[in-house]
Amino acid sequence: MHKQNYQDILSQVQRPTQYVGNEINTVKKDLKTVDLTFALVFPDLYEIGTSHFGIQILYSILNSHEKIAAERFFAPAPDMEALLSQKKIPCLSMESKKELKSFDIIGISLLYELNFTNILTLLSLSSIPFYARDREALFPLIIGGGPCAFNPEPLADFFDAFVIGDGEAVSVEIANLVMAFKKEGDGQKKTLLRLLSKIDGVYIPSFFTPSYDGAGLQHLAPVFEDYRTVRRAFLPSLTKESFPVSPIIPFAKPVHDRLRLEIARGCSRGCRFCQAGMIYRPVRERSLEDLIDITKTSLRATGHSDISLLSLSTGDYSNLPELMKRLHAVGQEHCNAISLPSIRAEKLTPDLMQIIKKVRKTGFTIAPEAGSQRLRDIINKNLTEDSILSTVENAMNLGWKNIKLYFMLGLPFETPADIEAVCRLSRRLASSYAKGKKTINVSTTCFIPKAHTPFQRVPQISLAEAREKLQYLKNNLRHPKINLKWQSPEMSLLEGVWSRGDRRLSKLLVAAFEKGCRLDGWTDKFDFSLWQQAFEETGIDPLFYTTRQRDENEPLPWNHIDSGVSPEFLKQEFQKAQAMSLTPDCRDHDCNGCGVCDFKEIRPVLYEGIPDTRETDLPSPDQKRLPDDAFTKFELSFSKLDGARFFGHLELGIIFQRAVKRAGLTARYSQGFNPLMQISFENALPVGMESEEEILWVYFENGTAPDKIVDALNKELPQGLFITGCRPFRRSKNGNENSARYRLLISEGNFDKDEVERFSQLSEFMVQDLSKKGKPRTTDLRKSVEKISYINLYTLEMILKPYNERTVRPMEILINCFKLDENALASIRITKRKQQ
Repeated sequence: MHKQNYQDILSQVQRPTQYVGNEINTVKKDLKTVDLTFALVFPDLYEIGTSHFGIQILYSILNSHEKIAAERFFAPAPDMEALLSQKKIPCLSMESKKELKSFDIIGISLLYELNFTNILTLLSLSSIPFYARDREALFPLIIGGGPCAFNPEPLADFFDAFVIGDGEAVSVEIANLVMAFKKEGDGQKKTLLRLLSKIDGVYIPSFFTPSYDGAGLQHLAPVFEDYRTVRRAFLPSLTKESFPVSPIIPFAKPVHDRLRLEIARGCSRGCRFCQAGMIYRPVRERSLEDLIDITKTSLRATGHSDISLLSLSTGDYSNLPELMKRLHAVGQEHCNAISLPSIRAEKLTPDLMQIIKKVRKTGFTIAPEAGSQRLRDIINKNLTEDSILSTVENAMNLGWKNIKLYFMLGLPFETPADIEAVCRLSRRLASSYAKGKKTINVSTTCFIPKAHTPFQRVPQISLAEAREKLQYLKNNLRHPKINLKWQSPEMSLLEGVWSRGDRRLSKLLVAAFEKGCRLDGWTDKFDFSLWQQAFEETGIDPLFYTTRQRDENEPLPWNHIDSGVSPEFLKQEFQKAQAMSLTPDCRDHDCNGCGVCDFKEIRPVLYEGIPDTRETDLPSPDQKRLPDDAFTKFELSFSKLDGARFFGHLELGIIFQRAVKRAGLTARYSQGFNPLMQISFENALPVGMESEEEILWVYFENGTAPDKIVDALNKELPQGLFITGCRPFRRSKNGNENSARYRLLISEGNFDKDEVERFSQLSEFMVQDLSKKGKPRTTDLRKSVEKISYINLYTLEMILKPYNERTVRPMEILINCFKLDENALASIRITKRKQQ
């Protein structure tokens, strides 16, 4: 029942394909045949979460086990949340539309502190109690993981467990233990949690009891003497087995709509502000051969056109020139762009520069973090101004038109001169290198101290200071070639509260949620006034967690979490920051003694010295392309039914192009640096309309059999799209003058037979509106209706014809000519019938 109601409301929301499911490469299992159901929850919108590489990894690993079914959930947009609440429909999985609360394990990704209210949205819609103490049943077991889990205390009251560190092996170990417990355990939740606590990297919050001293500091007392600290889980190396070679191909418009290739994990540069650089140590590179094999397999499995190299420091990959060369050679048959987001000047070898010139450019980011050399030395950025200048100059010369500079405001020991240095450096770069259409985009945010970093005890700047520094940048970066962007200081303040908070914040989160806080990481959704009310109502002072200097001996809420980096190392690094002393990269120098590596199982994994065995003079993509006369134009007919009715026109084009690639069919492309598949559609249907027959045209290699095209594409299209015919193109004599037949079904309300008859008897029905170009136009809707038939209370049929070269749609007739309320109109399902 919920599944049907869910489908019915999709026509009433924006971007409905983010809720449809049925994407290519999804895994659907018969849930009656599995021993464990595992919900993978990303508490943000689909367009963000579906691009997240960690979700892709866990989805692939868990579903590779025959007896485990992993399915996905994302936070609903406000319009969808309102409808789900109104219709009393719970959150349903993307794959089987199974209720969230019916899963055995709910794994929630914790990537960003401003996503926390979205967790409560999902639990609330699913009728799952927020607090772990109120969930007496054994299942669902709610587990959090990700970078925010390194200070789990602000969310500790809501979760049964957290995974600290790399999740690949731990997630499978947890799943196996739970499956065994379901069969042989005593059915007691505490027993299961005790067993889970024996797994490396698993933190059970209920096994630590909080208390607060006179200064308001949290102290945690362990319930069990043998469970006093939780050491991070480590993945010793990155292998092909743990890589999602067939990732799900998202619908809608995800933020990263490309193949994401994780070339390395971890960073050894040692920036003192960077939590990721500390908690993901040591550096573990993927081998060159594995990366090429993965790329070949994944491009075939996805049909992606772009590749993005994923790493904390892409330019540090040991064999980057050879990797780029081989990826370019592989990609000539499959993709248009290789995204190299950032690379230092000293890494730009002549070979690498030649390769970069041959690929289409995406974004290029340089993160000086600070404007002055003094402050860059304090934070151990190991980046000189000469290097920044050289990098920007090289990037512009290699074809990048837009360079993004990233700075932080409020870094430890910052002075007004350091803020002015941001302006001076930005202006210098813009004046020297941003010629013609080239621009410098300066992005800034407030520094937020994070757990497990050398700066974990320093104060965050106040809201007033943040606003003052930001205003200085606005006043002093007025340059025609500079675009300044910034994160709201209010958002930074809130992020700072959650980054270093304790368990008392749980009541703050509930209060903020109840006041309507949702999607706080989105500028247009963030409402700081609601958070201010929540702070006041709960009596929580945000400054206690942000602007206060933490004493060297003060217990930190995350002291029981062992990231692998020793407290002594963090203390030494802070002292070196005070002395403006640099710590070298252990990749190129001696071990710095951070404490992560045991040099047996846990150690840096680098692949240096791979010989160059490939030709350096790479062919251009045009050299492998067939001439235009080697292709025949084909006309394909296809149906677009059920969930596919929600695909927009542009989305449909991308779906078919990727299907062609996955099918292994050779299609014709345009010429130039950014070749596009030559494919076109006869009509652009409105979102939500079904069709029994649509037409598209595409050029395939001469001699390709129509039956082969049909069979190959139907294996690669998502549910609801189906090729019904294929033939070489023949120009129609009728042009676009054909009438279109429609069937209309209404589920809320009914059609009035008398209204239909009255409309049929009219000689004209004139309406005025604006054309796409904004010009007034008049349309006779009656003359556009060749025939309208009342079938029964819930069914109409129409035949519409073009009017003054304009295509009139059935919904336009209903809205203007019939007395139907919004609910009735929203419930109407329209199908364009096959021509007779």
